[in-house]
Amino acid sequence: MRTVGYGRRNTTEVIHMEKLDDAGKKAHVKKLWMDDPEKYYEWKNRCIELESLPDFFGTRDNPIPIDESKL
Repeated sequence: MRTVGYGRRNTTEVIHMEKLDDAGKKAHVKKLWMDDPEKYYEWKNRCIELESLPDFFGTRDNPIPIDESKL
């Protein structure tokens, strides 16, 4: 079984993001994206699938488009 995104850190990243304000979330997402875009996109898609961080990524039915390069 292949881990998705950050593997066991997926939940840790969600908890960390929940504690940040909007500017902090944007900065953290940009860092994750710059460090490893593939892991980031897997994690982001998992968040959308599980409806984690709906205020930032949206939900399965209504995902929020984000241009990570402009954060």
